[in-house]
Amino acid sequence: MSETVELRLYSQLQVDIIDRDRSGRVIPFQAVSHEQAGEYLGKIMNAFRELQPQEDARNAFTAPDQDWSEICEKIVSLTRGVEVVNGTLYGVYTCRSSGTLTPDEVEDLKWHCCDQWENGWGEGYAHCPREGVSLGLYIHFWQDSGAPLLSREQLRQKEQQRPAVMEGQCQPPVTEITPDAFWTLLAQAKTACEGSQRAAVYWLTERLAAMGPEQALNFHSIIHGYMELADKYGLWNAATLIHEDGCYIDGFEDFRAWLIFQGRETYLSALKDPDSLADVPACMEEDCRFADLPYAGSMAYVRLTDRMASDDIAPAGHQRMVAELRKDIVYGAEIEYPHEWSEVAAYLPRLTAQHLTPEELRACVCRGHLWNHSDPEIQRLRAAMPKKKRTRSRKKKEGDAR
Repeated sequence: MSETVELRLYSQLQVDIIDRDRSGRVIPFQAVSHEQAGEYLGKIMNAFRELQPQEDARNAFTAPDQDWSEICEKIVSLTRGVEVVNGTLYGVYTCRSSGTLTPDEVEDLKWHCCDQWENGWGEGYAHCPREGVSLGLYIHFWQDSGAPLLSREQLRQKEQQRPAVMEGQCQPPVTEITPDAFWTLLAQAKTACEGSQRAAVYWLTERLAAMGPEQALNFHSIIHGYMELADKYGLWNAATLIHEDGCYIDGFEDFRAWLIFQGRETYLSALKDPDSLADVPACMEEDCRFADLPYAGSMAYVRLTDRMASDDIAPAGHQRMVAELRKDIVYGAEIEYPHEWSEVAAYLPRLTAQHLTPEELRACVCRGHLWNHSDPEIQRLRAAMPKKKRTRSRKKKEGDAR
């Protein structure tokens, strides 16, 4: 008889905190301060301890009648639970199998677990019992590329790397929003929230509110200035390739916000050469949209003043800010040009190869124009683009045009 082997797979839980003592807003657990996190963690685990017997009674954690043959006949049982590792909450699948699973069998197991979290158990615990009268919890068991299932060894490696990453990015708290401090604050938000966009928006809003209305306005002006400066057709071509379902006006706005969240170096490189985005792994792994980021400054400002940031920013002052931000940008030669499908592969060869097969590209060309050629702006920009020089061999073949 084969020895029973236990394998644990970890994925960070997504927890929303509804604390009615703190103005009733729903806050992702990653976005709360270090002091609050310690306070909440004990309450969250108490809620789990109260809830787990109820879940066990409904066979939500343990499913003894489950047929695991669709994954692997070696699997004896598969249960789920929760653990705290170095202050971080993880959802845990514990698999017991008769013998060690092969790498392919482990991948099949991960796929099954992800599918159960997303489609079987869905949102997991949903609403947890409240501690006292103020605290409500909403726990999500879900998977995406940003929250992979990790083995215990992979989790240990991740936790060992975390102090080095934090030490390398540890910087004094930002107290004044300048263009340089803007990028620093974004990097701090990304690190503190481990890349979670929703948590990062709350994190930024809290920090900006603590700095006061003037700094919230500065953040709003700077991020919208960078959004305007990235509003270029060449970059839109890149976003269209990266977004499998196309990229319309709203989608391009969300893409530019996502690009800003990737940091100064990635942002500036993309405006100099949009094809450089082929070197950004997230362009193959993520949705590449961040709809809420441009509103972080405004949300903080509204909370502080009950007024919209856009109403209180003087147009002349904003334009001076945009001119200041423009000094750091070097635009690529064809960034203003709206390339058609037949021209995209020459302009963005690496992104095109990453996101379209030759057959798919030919199908796009056959479908017709990528841009609206009846739009006067499109007509003007395409007419203004210098024609590409003919090669010497082609001149010789066609003869002297004169």
